Amino acid sequence: MDDMRAVQFSDYGSTDVLHLVDVPTPEPGDGQVRVAVAAAAVNPADYKWREGMFRDMAPLPLPHILGYDIAGTVDAVGPGVSDFAVGDRVFALLDTFVKGGYAQFAIARPEWLARVPAGLDLDVAASLPTAALAGMQIIENHVRPQAGDIVLITGAAGSVGRFAIHAAKQAGAQVVAAVLPSQQELALSLGADKAIVLNEEAPADIMFDHVADMVGGDHVAALCRRVKPGGRILTAATTPINPDGLPSAPVFFAVHPDGAGLARIGALVAQGTIPVASTRPLPLSEVAQAHRWVEAGDLTEKIILHP
Repeated sequence: MDDMRAVQFSDYGSTDVLHLVDVPTPEPGDGQVRVAVAAAAVNPADYKWREGMFRDMAPLPLPHILGYDIAGTVDAVGPGVSDFAVGDRVFALLDTFVKGGYAQFAIARPEWLARVPAGLDLDVAASLPTAALAGMQIIENHVRPQAGDIVLITGAAGSVGRFAIHAAKQAGAQVVAAVLPSQQELALSLGADKAIVLNEEAPADIMFDHVADMVGGDHVAALCRRVKPGGRILTAATTPINPDGLPSAPVFFAVHPDGAGLARIGALVAQGTIPVASTRPLPLSEVAQAHRWVEAGDLTEKIILHP
C-alpha cells in the first residue's frame, strides 16, 4: 500500500518539532484493525507529550505520531478479528503510549473500538474518547460513590467533568461542582446539585465524601481539606495537589481504552443525554496552530484534525 500522511516529531520541543511527513501505512497484525482516520482530536495531553513533560516516567520511541482519539472507517482487519468489518464507522481511544492518531490510518485493537451511532457526526465522535471515558472511569472505577455520598467534582463543566457528573448522579451521589464563576449555571444544567467557585473558600457547612479532580493545584488542595475521613481523592490533573494536611493522599488516575464504555457514551451523546462542546475542524497541516490554541487553554470548542 502507498505511504500515508502523518504528523510526527523526532525530538521534544515547541510546535516547531511537528512535521507533516509521508510514512509507511501500517498493516494490521493478528487481532488488530486498521482505521482510515476521518477525524483525530487534539487533547491537552498531546502538547504535554510533545514538550516532554512525561519523558522521565514514559519516554517515547522517536520519531513519534501523537493522537489518542480517532473516528473513521474500518479499512482492513487482521487475522482473528470478527467483531468488526471493513466499512464499519468506528471511534476509539488508542493506546495512550503508542498513540498514532495524527495520520491517515491508525491501528487499534477491537476491544478499543465502538461503532459510531447513526446520526452522530465523526468529528463529534472523535472528540469523545479521552474526555468521556476519563469522566466515567474516574467515578465508576475509582471514586465508586454510594447513594447519598457528596462528591466534589472540580472542573465539572469541562469535557471530562460533565461525564463525571453523569456517572456520579447515576450512582445516586450528590454532586458539588467547583468551577469558574461563569460556569456555575452550566454545571447546574449538567446535573450538579450545587455549584461553588473553584478559587474561593467553600461554604463552612460543606463536607465531601470523595473528590474527583480535573484541575489540580492549591485551590483544589484547599477544598480537599473538607474531605471526610476515609474519603477518596482522585485526580486526573497533571498539576499536583499538595497532600499536606489532607485526610487522604491524592491518587493519580489515568484513562484507558474501553470499547464497551465508548459504545455506552456514544449512545448517551447521540440521544442528547449529555451535551458536548462543538468542534472546530482543521487540516492535518495546521497541527501546530491546533497545539497553540489548545495550550492557550481558552477554547470552548474541541479541535479536530482532518488527515
